[in-house]
Amino acid sequence: MIVPMFKYSFLVYHAGYSDFLKEIRKIGVVHINQKNLEPTHDMQELFRHISDVDRVLKKMEWLTPEETPSRPACTSGEKVYNRIRDIEKDLEHNHHLQVHYEKELRQMIPWGDFDWEVVEHLKEKGLYIRFYNCPIKKFQPEWEDKYFLQTIGDLDGYRYFVKLEKADPNGNGFTEISGADELILPSRSLSQIKGEIKALHEKAREMDHELHQMAFHCKPLLNEYLNQLQQRLAEKNALLQTKGEVDGKVQYLEGWVPETKREALDQYLEEKNILFISSKPDEEDKVPILLKNNRFARLYEVIGQLYDLPVHNELDLVPFFAPFYMMFFGFSLGDAGYGLFIVLLATIFKRKKPEYSSVMSLAQWLGLSTVIFGALTGTFFGINLIEANIPWLESFKQYMITTDQLFDLAIGIGVVQILFGMLLKVVNISITKGFMYSLSTIGWLILLIGSGLVYGLKSWGSITPETGKMIQYIVFGVSGILILLLNHPKRNVLINFGAGLWDIYGMSTGLLGDVLSYIRLFALGVSSAILGLVFNSMAMSMKPDHVIFGPLVMIIILVVGHSITIFMSSLGAFVHPIRLTFVEFYKNAGFTGGGKAYSPFAEPAPKS
Repeated sequence: MIVPMFKYSFLVYHAGYSDFLKEIRKIGVVHINQKNLEPTHDMQELFRHISDVDRVLKKMEWLTPEETPSRPACTSGEKVYNRIRDIEKDLEHNHHLQVHYEKELRQMIPWGDFDWEVVEHLKEKGLYIRFYNCPIKKFQPEWEDKYFLQTIGDLDGYRYFVKLEKADPNGNGFTEISGADELILPSRSLSQIKGEIKALHEKAREMDHELHQMAFHCKPLLNEYLNQLQQRLAEKNALLQTKGEVDGKVQYLEGWVPETKREALDQYLEEKNILFISSKPDEEDKVPILLKNNRFARLYEVIGQLYDLPVHNELDLVPFFAPFYMMFFGFSLGDAGYGLFIVLLATIFKRKKPEYSSVMSLAQWLGLSTVIFGALTGTFFGINLIEANIPWLESFKQYMITTDQLFDLAIGIGVVQILFGMLLKVVNISITKGFMYSLSTIGWLILLIGSGLVYGLKSWGSITPETGKMIQYIVFGVSGILILLLNHPKRNVLINFGAGLWDIYGMSTGLLGDVLSYIRLFALGVSSAILGLVFNSMAMSMKPDHVIFGPLVMIIILVVGHSITIFMSSLGAFVHPIRLTFVEFYKNAGFTGGGKAYSPFAEPAPKS
């Protein structure tokens, strides 16, 4: 359900406005009305800084904490952040230097380790050593007769050699070798370059070690710094949304407060004699949305928020789609063994990571649904229990369903959810516009449910064909009036009739497509069972005829195969029910959406 909101308008004397903001931030229930959506330059800079601090904090989460006696200097969160940024810059510079030196290393490897001082000393005496290479096939032996050459070695199809040459003091008079390339080598020897790379690696290890130490010792300070920045941004936003009145002597601010959280704020306002007005929202107001559901439905709010939040004057559909989504997931995965695995994994992870308790609880419910549907279809890790010769299962096989029955069940569930969605649409329209606007939807419900009941009663022989025909005409008449003539209370009959015909065309084609969409539940359930069966067959047929390696290979194939199946089938079982929920169910329930989440002006809760 959606918690009702009240609009608060505050008028505060400018001298006490700063204290007023501090107090309502401590109370932490006012969602400030966003009228000025263009942030100031300071706010933009602060937001970018907050994003970067949050990025650094998330990076710290990925580091393995190291507790060491040499605790890093953590005097404040700002200093920790600045030090981490300095380390990041140094590491980036270190990386670029390593790339540069490794390039020089590759250049020097063919020449071996020699002393550049000897080369320079010879150069001072007028003897120049020039470095060349060329493809081995292009090297001409007569060069050795014509020039003073010395071959150093061959590498990767190239021959490397040096040419000794005299020249005048200005270096003029050199002769070139046609077909060979002169190389300009780094001014460091091979051993010097290796030493530089080793030093850079050691420096990088030291900086990396310092980051891991900070991940253990300094995260609380960094969290505190992030909270301070967020608090500063919230204060600047509150000032941005404040409007000065009476030549700036009175500050005017609007906000939203949930009905369930008004008491502490009202008490403070009365004690401080602050002038305020509290009222219910108008139809056109953009009211923030706060959901309040029971323990079961609350788990599915995260799924509903993947699409959109409702507006303040419509139904929250989360409690209504939650049981269906749980059912659809189990239907799509449909293997009792996989369901047990999900329940077990979620239970273990829930104990080790309490911060993910809500998500893991959702996974437990979805796993339980999978176990139920797996038992219903007789599938356990790809094994068809209906065909298995297990004595103690014989009494339960009568409750298991066949593939044909599974197909009918998927269609039946789809029809039920669509009709349920249309019923919710009646309620939704009645709340937002008025009951008279829902008459067309009521007409469709009468037509669909009435026609279905007549067909069922005739098929079961509960009524005679003549009686069924008469009841069907009554259903057609009542629903036709509602759909064609009373679909809008403020239009004339002719316009309503034309709109009704268009509605009939849209519903006739749309409903059929909506119902057929639920076949995907059947297809996913069957494909999951087939994949498991295929890997079971592979494990049995591909295992070697060996006492030790045979079972070992079979176990490896089963573990890898079923892991792939669980991942792929679970992904499909998660995504496709979302599609059925957000397209078929939301559309037939008349969901509008577009709500914005309730975000109170409050002191940020520290992160763990």
